[in-house]
Amino acid sequence: MKRSGILSRSGGPPRPRATTMASRLSVGFGVALALVLVLAVVGLGWFYAISRDVGAFSNSADIAQTAADADIALRDLEVSVRDHLTYGDGQSLLDATLRHDSLNDRLASLTKAASDPADRAALVRATGSLTDYWGAVQRVIALREDRSTRIITTLEPLVSQTREKLGLLKNAGGVDSTALASDAAIAVLLMQEHLSRFVERRDPQDADAMKAQLAAARNKLTEMNRYLWVPGTRQIIGEVGELLAKADENIARVEATVTEEDNLRADSMAPNAAGIAANIGEVRRRADHGADGLRNALAVGMSGYTKVATAIGAAVLLVGLLAVWWIQRSVSRPVSVMADAVSALASGQTNIPLPVLHRDDEVATLARAVQRLRANLESTERERQEADGQISQLLRDKARAENLNEAKTDFLVNMGQQLHAPLSDIIQSSQALMGELHRKGVTELAADVEQIQWTGEQLVGLVDSLLDYAKIEAGAMDVCLQDFDVNRLLVELRERSLPAADLHGNSLEIAAPAGLGTMHSDFTKVRQALLNLLDNACKFTQGGAVLLSAESLEREGVPSVRFTVTDSGRGFPSVQTGRLFQPFVQGGTAPTTGKRRGAGLGLTLVGHYTAMLGGDIEVASEPGQGTRIALTLPTVYQPPTDHQPPPLDTEAPRSRLRVATYKPMAQLTP
Repeated sequence: MKRSGILSRSGGPPRPRATTMASRLSVGFGVALALVLVLAVVGLGWFYAISRDVGAFSNSADIAQTAADADIALRDLEVSVRDHLTYGDGQSLLDATLRHDSLNDRLASLTKAASDPADRAALVRATGSLTDYWGAVQRVIALREDRSTRIITTLEPLVSQTREKLGLLKNAGGVDSTALASDAAIAVLLMQEHLSRFVERRDPQDADAMKAQLAAARNKLTEMNRYLWVPGTRQIIGEVGELLAKADENIARVEATVTEEDNLRADSMAPNAAGIAANIGEVRRRADHGADGLRNALAVGMSGYTKVATAIGAAVLLVGLLAVWWIQRSVSRPVSVMADAVSALASGQTNIPLPVLHRDDEVATLARAVQRLRANLESTERERQEADGQISQLLRDKARAENLNEAKTDFLVNMGQQLHAPLSDIIQSSQALMGELHRKGVTELAADVEQIQWTGEQLVGLVDSLLDYAKIEAGAMDVCLQDFDVNRLLVELRERSLPAADLHGNSLEIAAPAGLGTMHSDFTKVRQALLNLLDNACKFTQGGAVLLSAESLEREGVPSVRFTVTDSGRGFPSVQTGRLFQPFVQGGTAPTTGKRRGAGLGLTLVGHYTAMLGGDIEVASEPGQGTRIALTLPTVYQPPTDHQPPPLDTEAPRSRLRVATYKPMAQLTP
């Protein structure tokens, strides 16, 4: 029978050493999972029992705490109401309103949380008492406002008018009338003072004194009515009597509001506040008593739950330790032995002996795999050594090529510097000789000397191109900025290119609007790039026309100038456009014998100059039709953001190059 790790060869249960490691791990994980499930069930049961008791205790504690907060809110409400009744300011009234709303919210929370019918009944009574209390407070505030308004708007004007009328009566008679009017005025003032004291202190003596002073004022007025016979005085006395009668009515009303306010405070506010406090205290006492009972029950229950959980946890831990010991003995130890062997093999020790384990499980399979791995590692090491040798040879070849490239650049620089001086001497000497021959009238020899001068200038230009290309390769080319006039540059370009155009029988024209303005850029590089384009156009055009044009435009929001050189020469296929800007590449065979073709660096330098100045190139050509090359340069040179010169690599011209459709010169507007 085939073994699967579950049955032995005889079909019975396998021996521990004959089972596979996967089976042992599965048994171990199964035991661990069973232990975890047992612990989870025990924990959930314990958690459920504890959470149930804790929930009941927490509910009772929350009710007790909320009741305590409600009792504090009631005390704060009474303090705020007392402050408002004492000072009468708006802030204390607002504070009392907020305290009332807070107490009402707490009573609502208690009513929602309470489950005991007795608690709910007590809270309903407390809510009703709060409503009655707050209604009484609102009534007291209204009475106070009415009393204050009556005193300010009615009583005080009446007292003022009475004193004014009594002042008129002082001057209406003799000494007796003056004394009676003065006594009446004093009695009115005393009545007003006793009224203020009564409102403030609620003293019945002040009320009696107030009424007595009012009666005294009336008596004085009656006496004056008997003594004064001056015309008009009886009318004034009557008016003062009417004023005193009105004052009496208002004083009675004020006294009634004081009495009503005192009754409200004694019969409604105080009992309702006491009722609220009593009902809240009743709820709080029951909640505290329930919380104490639940706390004791929770402590007893937790002790029992903890003992049971501890016993079950100890049993589970013992079984777990036995399972760990069995797994470690049957799995971890042989795996550790193999791990040591693999680590030694990974460190490069291929000659280590592999442990021989007489087992029929994964460890034995791993041992055979490690043996094959050791053989492969030895083979790979040999191949790596061979590859290291090849890489070393390639690195040496690369270093040799870089040295040769540096040597080539040094050679170009040295050769250019060595040739520049004698060529300059040849040009100067030929100029001097040509002038002397013209002076003596030897025109034939002068023409030959002029050819020597022209050839020397061509050689100097070739040397300068080699030097510029060497600087580009060395990354030593700088940008020298200056302001120059675009129209004057075009005139200078035409004058300097006319000899090359005449040499090949070409016409050279300029097409540009006046007033193109100035550019702030590298004048030398702009001029040299355009001279190279004009030289190429004249060289590859025979008996044709060359047109140099310029226009102002905006490229991507940047003011720019577009220089275009168009010829009617031989042209070339558009697929060769990118190749023309590579160094030392010629555009084709010179059309006329005896004409030098140059070093193939003209367009290469044009591309690099354009890239350095932040411009781009557009080329259009058709074989047999002609060529048009346009340089678009920013009017004001913008340096790179990192304040470093732009990268000067051989791919810079090609990244700025675009190929366009060629238009014959007949379709261009000069």
